[in-house]
Amino acid sequence: MERDRLRTVLLVLVPGTAGVYLAFRSGGGAAGVPAAFALACLASLLVRAAPGSVDAALVARLANAAMLALPGALTAYFAFNAGGFFPESPAFVAIVLLLVLVVRLTTAPDPFAGFSWPLAVAVGALALYCLWTLLSGTWSDAPARALIEFDRAFLYLVTLVLFGSLPRRSDSLRWMVRGLALGIVAAVVAAFLSRTFPDTFTFHAGIDSSRLGWPLTYWNALGIFGAIGAIFCLHLSASLREPLVIRVLAAAALPVIGATVLLTFSRGAIAAGIAGLVLYALLGRPRGLASGLIAAVPLGVIAVKAAYDATLLAERGPITDAVVAQGHDLGAVVAACCAAAAALRLALLPLDNFLRRVRLPSDRRPQVVGAAWAGAAFIVLSLLVAFDVPDRVSTQYDRFVETTSVQAGGETRERLTDPANTGRIDHWNVAFDAFGEQELRGRGAGTYGLYWMQERPQSNRLTVDDAHSLYFEALAELGLIGLVLLVVVVLSILAAFAPVRRGPNRTLYAALAAAGIAWAVHAGVDWDWEVPAVTIWFFCLGGSALAQHTRQRSRRRPAPLPAVRVGVGTAVLAGAIVPALVLVSQWQLDDAADAFEAGDCPTAMERARASIRTVEIRPEAYEILALCDVRRGFDRLAAAAAERAVDRDPDNWELHYTHAIVRGSAGLDPRAAAEAARQHNPHSPFTRSLVRYVNTDNPRRWIKRTRPIAVNERLSVVD
Repeated sequence: MERDRLRTVLLVLVPGTAGVYLAFRSGGGAAGVPAAFALACLASLLVRAAPGSVDAALVARLANAAMLALPGALTAYFAFNAGGFFPESPAFVAIVLLLVLVVRLTTAPDPFAGFSWPLAVAVGALALYCLWTLLSGTWSDAPARALIEFDRAFLYLVTLVLFGSLPRRSDSLRWMVRGLALGIVAAVVAAFLSRTFPDTFTFHAGIDSSRLGWPLTYWNALGIFGAIGAIFCLHLSASLREPLVIRVLAAAALPVIGATVLLTFSRGAIAAGIAGLVLYALLGRPRGLASGLIAAVPLGVIAVKAAYDATLLAERGPITDAVVAQGHDLGAVVAACCAAAAALRLALLPLDNFLRRVRLPSDRRPQVVGAAWAGAAFIVLSLLVAFDVPDRVSTQYDRFVETTSVQAGGETRERLTDPANTGRIDHWNVAFDAFGEQELRGRGAGTYGLYWMQERPQSNRLTVDDAHSLYFEALAELGLIGLVLLVVVVLSILAAFAPVRRGPNRTLYAALAAAGIAWAVHAGVDWDWEVPAVTIWFFCLGGSALAQHTRQRSRRRPAPLPAVRVGVGTAVLAGAIVPALVLVSQWQLDDAADAFEAGDCPTAMERARASIRTVEIRPEAYEILALCDVRRGFDRLAAAAAERAVDRDPDNWELHYTHAIVRGSAGLDPRAAAEAARQHNPHSPFTRSLVRYVNTDNPRRWIKRTRPIAVNERLSVVD
């Protein structure tokens, strides 16, 4: 017994200590949220190692509550960490979730209780997708890019496995949805306050201050983030299976969500959100839908209209007294709408009770439902014809295809009625061209941005890293194999969300299906996959929906042998090696970049070398070494470091540009490197002018012309 207890404590204490260190090293604050859940699970295991000290049932309930709250906690964590876009956040969370999974595998009576064949299909397809992503670095000649893409996909895989390992229960899904809605609303309210009270909440507005993007940093991501939250809040407000307090609070959240989504001016997110809300109403048909709509829609419309009329909040420019005053006025209006929605939803309790008692005779129910669907279809078709919707849609589609950019000189809010494609068709065409070159395997994970810079139309000067479509990007980077695997994963989860034969839980699954479809469609026109704050919930709740239901388990399987537990747990823990390497190397690169920007080259070089020792294949550290060597006067060393950076990402025009200027600074012939930079970015004035600038046989002119550029060059590939 003592030996087993010591083994258990050691098995948990080592990863638990690592989890504490990661929480502190990541800066604490929001990062401590998922770490706290992991440590709670670890603590529960330590308690189990000392029988009789604590009520085991209480520990089990606390651990279960932590798991149910985890989707919302992860969503909030990613939201307040730039949406989780940068490599360190997905790597950190993947490690935390792996620790939780190890605890479950080593302590749960039946750690595979949730196993089902649909779950196996989804997990298998996603595991193969991760492996294919990592392997693509072998033919892309950019393994570091594949590593970063793998790190994110691996996070989604771990999430799917963890939540799929738990047996499915409808009440558990219901609690997950509540926690998820709470996490989304918290981030949305923070975003709204940052715009309406800029004198109190001051944050970096990003590259376009006229569109609300904080805390996710990208307005379209915040838009679909809020739209998904609106779908879940409408469900929580309309479902009579929810407690009254949750119905009231969910109704109160809808006006602020609507105003926040409007301030992002994200056309795709608004359209996806509206379609998702309509789809939920049609699929779910909750008994309290009338009450929920009466409480939320009129006041939500008032809040959205007030946000639309707050023109000063949608302008680029400094924060003036007029902007602050208008923000405060909008905040007061929306707060009043939220309070009124809550009061109205509470006042509609008698209507809820009446609707709860209404029952259709079982023998007449199919006829009544069929007649209702037929009547609704007739009304919709009549309205489409009356308002000439088909012709309007055709006209707007033609304008979408033909118009690349939003009309210049207009107000930000006018983009809502402008059907311009904002360059997306160019992005998709380039992605399809890349697919045509390598149809089966693609060009390699993470390389779309490189191909875009080389093949983009001359009229489109945008610098992008993503194809603004999950599916086109998968086709370009991972070919047919990658796209098929990805589609299998997405369709498997959507099928698990389908509200078919769900009985009294139809409305719950309708909310999941509507939100899942809204996410899947919007991911086809933007880069939601790269923003875990928008996507992590899909795999949390997807894993739970795919898991086997508790009532479907014919008999309890015998507990795995201790040797099996230890072996599987060790294998899972070994999976943390890759995200740990990514995490540590990113910390070191961030330190090096900060030191370089501060002019502290000794520190920058020391941290860059540490990053190389951690993950040698990343080119960023070599670029830092090259530019620091130039500043220190070691031009030949700089040229060698720049060449090593190019070797690790040979299609990156910025690295070729750096290579050219440091070679010129060393008196070495920079013309081949400059020409390579131009070939990989032919429409850039920088690359074209550099080719002309170094077009001489005189080494002294190379030094004279390129050394000032090299000494003052900024980092190009470090975030």
